Amino acid sequence: MSASRGYALAECELQSFDRSVVARCRVQRPDRYRLLEALPDDQPRITRGGGVSYVDAGFGDGSLVQDVGAFDRLLAFDGERGLLTVEAGARIGDVVRFALSRGWIVPVVPGHPGATIGGCIAADVHGKNPARDGTFRDQVVDLELFDPVEGWIGAGAQTRAERFAACFAGFGIPGTIVRATLRLARAPAAYVVRRLPVANLVEAADVLQAHAGAPLLYGWHDGRAGQFGRGVIRFGLEAQDTPRARPSEDLPSTVPPWPLRAWNRAGIAVLDAWIHRRWCRPGSSVVDVASALFPLNGARAYYAGFGKAGFAEAQWLVPHARHADFAAALAELVARTRPRISLIASKLFDGDAEGFSFNGHGIAYAIQCPDPRAAPQRAFLAELANLAIGHGGRPNLIKDSTLDAATVRRAWPDFEARRAALRAFDPHGLQQSGLTRRLAL
Repeated sequence: MSASRGYALAECELQSFDRSVVARCRVQRPDRYRLLEALPDDQPRITRGGGVSYVDAGFGDGSLVQDVGAFDRLLAFDGERGLLTVEAGARIGDVVRFALSRGWIVPVVPGHPGATIGGCIAADVHGKNPARDGTFRDQVVDLELFDPVEGWIGAGAQTRAERFAACFAGFGIPGTIVRATLRLARAPAAYVVRRLPVANLVEAADVLQAHAGAPLLYGWHDGRAGQFGRGVIRFGLEAQDTPRARPSEDLPSTVPPWPLRAWNRAGIAVLDAWIHRRWCRPGSSVVDVASALFPLNGARAYYAGFGKAGFAEAQWLVPHARHADFAAALAELVARTRPRISLIASKLFDGDAEGFSFNGHGIAYAIQCPDPRAAPQRAFLAELANLAIGHGGRPNLIKDSTLDAATVRRAWPDFEARRAALRAFDPHGLQQSGLTRRLAL
């Protein structure tokens, strides 16, 4: 532990949630706003929230990490209009529980309840049906951030609108987000979640589009050659009955890995067969709201099963017009290369891709692969990127630790213009993480 200019620094080893990146970093843990101002003006820095990003978005070699976990207060609540002002270090799971206790809901939440509000903004996360609810930017009324050069800045749709927009999928570059006001929606009593089996990805896309208005809408698919694409679409509608909530602990920010990797070919076959028997048949169930929003709370064993080698999640959004061809080509790629895929999840999008946000009109697939450093897995992920880009696909930058700057430039032909627009709010390049360096943002 060291101290300088009135702030304390700790030397810590930080790791991405997918276990792909580990770095030894200097960390500041401010618990007063004045400590955000204490860093030298020319000190490279990056903000870290809950530490649950799949990639190295909240730390990086050479940058001082500002852990804002102490700034987690709920500051103001307007129960008439459904407006909630919170500090950026507040965890989304805690915010959802507070809102639900008062009859409200945050319509867009990521899968991990430990993600902070600042992290949800910086990544512009999506929820359980982005086609209906958009991304996190659609839930934020205004925010306040700290810029090391300009100081404290308030921004919203009507005030400093360009900077406000840049904060979403800005990955911390426009400044340190300190607080935000969220727009809530009335909460249902529960959801009736229905299951519709599908034979392949093309059928899945049809089912997703047929239920575009459902509050919950997503799919699971088998990633093995010979079984590729079969799975189930789950869609949830508001229910009147209030089920007994299932008590569960939040998924921790770090899941200790099992000593042996479970998701080899045999393990994946067992996992997929179990999911197929249990979930891939017609039916329905009433699910309490918190459990529906955070299904990953029951996935500790799944994440532990990746072992120390970790995993990579490649998430690509493919436009509707190219989807059928992409699905066929992806099935052929899997049959030819036989990668180990532990999970494929599908979602429907119907928005506009602003800046580097993961949004657009099409079908998104999140493909999780164990042991991404192994040569065959690495080769598959590279071919997947080429295939997706060839079909007009865009990647989710906050999910995929295997992406590099060259790949991202190919996915965004206007990459340099988008990058310049973002960096205009940080002309001195002070906000830097492993993510921003790897992708040359």
